[in-house]
Amino acid sequence: MVLKVVRVVPVRLDDDTLGFIDMLINLGIYNSRSEALRDLIRIGVDELKWIAKVNEAVEKLFKLETEYGEIPIKIKGILEELLRGRDRF
Repeated sequence: MVLKVVRVVPVRLDDDTLGFIDMLINLGIYNSRSEALRDLIRIGVDELKWIAKVNEAVEKLFKLETEYGEIPIKIKGILEELLRGRDRF
């Protein structure tokens, strides 16, 4: 069994968000703010994991560009947008 390191992270929330979390607790969905936030953050991270795959693919393209002098796959529009975002175009 692998033990995960748990860290305390201070967070600031607006009243609407905190009110929503408190409502979830009052409804009995969660027992505490910490439990609710842990679960909601996990759900958000799971929903956005695709970004890591996109980032990995883009990094591979940049590595290929370095090795071969150009990117072997060119997708009109989106590639230029990604390169502009990284100050490479």
